[in-house]
This record gives sequence, structure tokens and C-alpha cells, in this order.
Amino acid sequence: MNKLLKILSATAVGLALSTAASFAADMKMLTAWGANHSGTANMAYGYNKLVSEMTGGKVNIKPSGPEVVPGGKQLQPVTSGVFDLIYTHGLYHTGTTGVGAAIDAVNGDIEKRRSSGVWDWVDKHYQETQNLKVLSIPTATTGFRFFLKKPMDEGSKLDGMKIRALPSYNKIVGSLGGTAVVIPFGELYSAAEKGVIDGLVWPSVGAVGFKFHEVTPYLAEPAFGTVSYLIMMNLDKWNGLDADTQKAMLDAGYKLEQDTVGIFNKLLETENAAMMAGGAKKTSIGYSLEEANKLFADRAMEVAIEKSGKVGEAFRDFVASKGM
Repeated sequence: MNKLLKILSATAVGLALSTAASFAADMKMLTAWGANHSGTANMAYGYNKLVSEMTGGKVNIKPSGPEVVPGGKQLQPVTSGVFDLIYTHGLYHTGTTGVGAAIDAVNGDIEKRRSSGVWDWVDKHYQETQNLKVLSIPTATTGFRFFLKKPMDEGSKLDGMKIRALPSYNKIVGSLGGTAVVIPFGELYSAAEKGVIDGLVWPSVGAVGFKFHEVTPYLAEPAFGTVSYLIMMNLDKWNGLDADTQKAMLDAGYKLEQDTVGIFNKLLETENAAMMAGGAKKTSIGYSLEEANKLFADRAMEVAIEKSGKVGEAFRDFVASKGM
């Protein structure tokens, strides 16, 4: 009897150790940009730190940037499970779905995005179509703006100018008389330096690390839209986690969303000051904030429909029905 009890006790201990071990995990994350990008440093790395803290160090996430997999090709390796997580923006995978890019057109209020069901809508979409679980949608309400080689002229505006712009921005570029062109991210600085482009549209926060102000020194106002990033996990690996770990990772994502707005508002002041000290100047695109936001939001939703058809229409209609 005593021998049997010892065997059962040893088995129980072994199972307990095995279960405890299953709670610990080393995960791999792909980031669309490197550490010199403010978003990567504060959102991707910030999320990883929060996860480590909230799991008591049991989950550790190791990030790898575009030097491992180019930013525009990172979705598939995470969908297939080669990597566990991804930090990206919807514009980097419009060839797969346009919904992610359209999140930029949604009201940036974090709590309303969740209470209205918009957050859950996006999560369900990525689960069903991309085998990805959304963990966080950290958002910079500081938006996008034009970086120009020359100040905006009130009369000619951007007539004849070539502006690097991704699909969501090309409507506002065209409305100002410019031509939207596509230039790979890694070639932006040299393209502006050599005059291949006359400017670019980029998030208001995050440009200083790439020194865009050195070659496109005119910072055009107002900034418009929101910049909504995505942190997602391979759905199969997510489903393999225990409930406590899942909760901790979702809680970390929510905390990140809550913190990001304030962090990026402060970063905008810091980065603007750094660029101005480096010779940058302010100019205007000639639109009110309301006008710029509408042009941008309309186009962002059009991208969702162009790339995702009826699904894009459903997202636009759902967001509109919620007043978002």
C-alpha cells in the first residue's frame, strides 16, 4: 500500500511539474520596423515587457525585425506558425486583407473601440481569415502627416510633386495635386535625398529615428487620422495556451492600448522639438483637421472594400452603425 502511495505521489508531482512547465514559454515576434522606430520601441517592446511582468516571467518574447523578414512579408510566417507573434500595421498586408488598414479611420477612443464591438469585430476577422488572434491594437492618435522637401505653396499646392504614399493616403495626396508613388521603406531616405520623390506621408511620431527631416525638412500640418498598429499571435499557438496565460497576454494588450495614447502625445512633442532643432520647419497642407480627417477616413474605408470586397463593406457599415 505504501509503495502504491509513493508511486501515485511521484506521478502527481511529475504531472504538476509538467503542467507548471507548460506555463513557461519562449516566443518569437516579428516586428515590421527595427528598434529605431518609436512604435517598435514603445509598442512591441513595451508589450513584451508587460507580458513578462504579468506572467511573472513565465512568458518571454524575443523580437526580430525586418532584417530577418521584410515588413511586408511577415504575416504569412506568423499565420503558418514559423513565428509566434507579429507587430505590424494593416497597410503592410493589404494584399491579404484591407480591414487592418481601415482601422486607422476608426475613432481613436480605446474604450469606445472595445465597448462598441469594433475591437471584437477585427479580432474575429483575423481569426477566421488569417489564423491570427488579435492581442492588442495600440493606437497613436497623433496621426499621419506630410514631410516635404519644400514648403507648401497655397496656390500650386503639390502640383507636379511625387509623394510617397501608401493606399490609405493617396486620396489626400491627389486632392492636393500630387502624384502618389510607391517607394520601398528602406529606400525612402535616399529617394528623397536624390529628388526621386518630393515628399512622403509618414506617422507624425516615428520619423525622427529615420532622419527623414534631414531630406524632407518641412513638417506639414495638420496631421490626420490615427495610426493603429496590430499585435497578433498565431491562433493555433494561442489555443494551446492555458487560460491564465491567455488572460495575462490580453490584459497586457489592453494596458498597452491605454498607455499608448499618452506616451505618443508626449513623444510627438519630443520628436518635433528634435526635428526642429535639426533644421525642420512647419508648413500647412491647407486643410482643416476635419477636412483632412474625412479625406483620409473615406479613402481608408475604400481600401478595405477594394481589398476585401463585401467583408470590407461589412466593416465600414458596422463602424458607421456604432458611430465610430
